[in-house]
Amino acid sequence: MIGEIKVCKYFSILLDCTPDISHTEQLSVVRMVSVDIKPQVKEHCMGFLEAEASTGEQLSALILKRLEDLNIPFDDCRGQSDDNGANMRGKRKGVQARLLAINPRALFVPCAAHTLNLVVADAARSSQDAIGYFGYLQKMFTLFSASTQRWSILKSHVNRTLKSWSDTRWESRVNSVKAVRYQALQVREALLEVKDKAADPVIRIEAQSLAEEIGSFRFSICSVVWYDILNSIEEEM
Repeated sequence: MIGEIKVCKYFSILLDCTPDISHTEQLSVVRMVSVDIKPQVKEHCMGFLEAEASTGEQLSALILKRLEDLNIPFDDCRGQSDDNGANMRGKRKGVQARLLAINPRALFVPCAAHTLNLVVADAARSSQDAIGYFGYLQKMFTLFSASTQRWSILKSHVNRTLKSWSDTRWESRVNSVKAVRYQALQVREALLEVKDKAADPVIRIEAQSLAEEIGSFRFSICSVVWYDILNSIEEEM
């Protein structure tokens, strides 16, 4: 892999940071290589690096150290792309600015997918109905998934179960929205069955409350609107 990169000489870098299950920030470095004989783009994962801090200075130093360890000259880099976090895109102290200061030819291109996710996230946060809607979806998933018996009840009523999602990848929520968009009646019946069979009064009250909410006009409108939005985003990704 390293030999192929050196033969092609020029490359670009894709960067992405995400906390793992132990809440440690992980930095993945992916390089895209253009092959010279028959032009094509290839991706090579250069590893997952543990980032002790997420400042532009720390992350850029981590990237450069990784390239140095692999004996790949950063001077041959012709592009960089990452998410739109302030530590990445910052004009003075962001990762892209620090790398550009070292190599002005490593042109920065913001990740379109991250940008679109930020737009959708901001749109959702500006709407009380959207905040409430996704909150109810999360409560439904938590209620069913917290018990194997309740999960079995859900599966007996629906063909598509509720899904968990990523907080940063909004298009991942489309599967959970789809479950209630086309199976609202079945999910409601599952909630009512949970209410009737649960021994815990708290579970009975919560199931009843969620059953009433999923049957409301507001919830139905949100399901239709957000499914169309998220489905369109998923297709673009």
